[in-house]
Amino acid sequence: MEPLKSPESESGAGRPEQGGSPRPTTDLSVRRLRGGRAWALAALRTTPVRVWTLSFLCVVAIVGLFAASAVTLDRARGSLSLLGEEAGPQAMATTELYLSLAGMDACVADLLLMGTDEALQDERERAFDQYEDSREAAGDAILEAALLAESKTPDAAAFEAEASVSATPEAGEAGDDVTRAEADEDANDDEENVGAEEGGTTTQEHNIRAVLDRMGAYERLVGEALRLNEMAGAAPGEVDPEALAAYRQATRVMHEELLPKAFNLGLESSAIVRVDHEEGRTSMLLGQVWVGAGGIAALVFLVGLQVYLRARFRRLLNIPLFIASAGTILLAVGVVWTLGSGSEQQRIAKEEGLEEVMALARAGAVSMDMQADQSRYLIDVDRADNHQQVYLERSQQVLFRPADTLEDYYQRIGEVAEAFPEPPEELEGLQNDPGALGYLGQGDEERLSAEQETRLSRVLHAYDDLQIEDREMREAVRSGDLEKAIEIRLGVIGPKERSGETDSEEGAFPIYMDALDGLIAEYRDDRFTAAIERGEARVAPWRWALPAGTVLLLTLVVAGVRPRLAEYR
Repeated sequence: MEPLKSPESESGAGRPEQGGSPRPTTDLSVRRLRGGRAWALAALRTTPVRVWTLSFLCVVAIVGLFAASAVTLDRARGSLSLLGEEAGPQAMATTELYLSLAGMDACVADLLLMGTDEALQDERERAFDQYEDSREAAGDAILEAALLAESKTPDAAAFEAEASVSATPEAGEAGDDVTRAEADEDANDDEENVGAEEGGTTTQEHNIRAVLDRMGAYERLVGEALRLNEMAGAAPGEVDPEALAAYRQATRVMHEELLPKAFNLGLESSAIVRVDHEEGRTSMLLGQVWVGAGGIAALVFLVGLQVYLRARFRRLLNIPLFIASAGTILLAVGVVWTLGSGSEQQRIAKEEGLEEVMALARAGAVSMDMQADQSRYLIDVDRADNHQQVYLERSQQVLFRPADTLEDYYQRIGEVAEAFPEPPEELEGLQNDPGALGYLGQGDEERLSAEQETRLSRVLHAYDDLQIEDREMREAVRSGDLEKAIEIRLGVIGPKERSGETDSEEGAFPIYMDALDGLIAEYRDDRFTAAIERGEARVAPWRWALPAGTVLLLTLVVAGVRPRLAEYR
């Protein structure tokens, strides 16, 4: 008898067929998946789910608008603060280094000119005090430059390298021949500069260290010159030859090493300001785009939600959502306007304020060195012609008019002061007369306020008076009256006695510098500081207005949707 077989073994059920695929065993799972999809699609077609979905998109868009606004407003606030409290003031401080160094050398030339005459004891003490003040100011400016070097951005460091390569050093003392040892020393300085950059030290830090190092050498030479002149008992205008030789070396160090490096520090600080300014304005421009996009997205979803509710619930207008839509427009437009206004105020502060202030400050620094050439002209007879030419070159830097000689320049400058605020008349026979250029001629007269125009007119007339004094001094020298020339020169830099009167009046140069300082203060306060304050004042209210506005918009969305959803409970 054969054993009984189960129907499955007999029919072959439960075994895969030869050469075929196994039969699916998940029919139930497939049916459940399809059922879930159908349920989800059906749920999405229900009014509550659609209202929840649109509400969620509105909330996300409003939060996104808040995030974009908060980030860009914070960057705008930081950019304005950086320019107004750090980069801008530090950049202005670097011009003080050039002014202070030039002032030091001018005082030394004046001390040598005065000699050891007891009648000029008060003038010598005043000049020595001014030397110490300039020395202290130079130390403070170097400290400011060191702080600036620590905060420099990589982009500014890259621009600084270009500036230091392209910058031409200030005109040195003409007639000085470069010896082989000095040329080797310059080459060594270049090698140290390259090595410093390769080692991670920036050009600015190298310049600061070089200024500190050469300041010591300069002061040693100055001390030697003054000591030798004192020992020789030199009369006014008759400098001891050895003292003059020591001063020549000192002023060479000043004009070929210290002043060019100080000028480069000014270029580097300007580069940092430029980089920070461009980054700030770019950030504000991109912020306007992101805030605008966020506002449009939030408005589209709010309008879409309101349209859906109107169609589904037959409500003519959802007041909370309508207010939320209007509030979104106001919020986005307000932030975009604030960013645009902040960017414009930053531009005004930098281009119409800071750049003008630095140009005028450089005019003062070059003027300081220019007037010192008068004393060098008197004490260094062998190189008097060279000092006179350097004086003309520096004068042209301060206020340029086409002139080949000092006599022509005196006349041209007088025409500028007389014609202001109109430009001077074009010179006959000269094509494309550039007008008045230089540091004092760079401003845009059309943007001047009444106060600024008055102050600039005062500066130009004071500068013209300074040139008139210079002409009289040189005429006295040509006539052989050295005593009168020295008297005129000392009257230029300090109080001078008026015949028949017991009191004295200020010299032409202090009057000029006071007028220039007043104009600088006017630009700094009226354009730079005021523009920064306006920009910060327009950004500041958003610290509380932005979060408060965002919370209000979210509350309005909830208030507009909640009653409709409550109908389905």
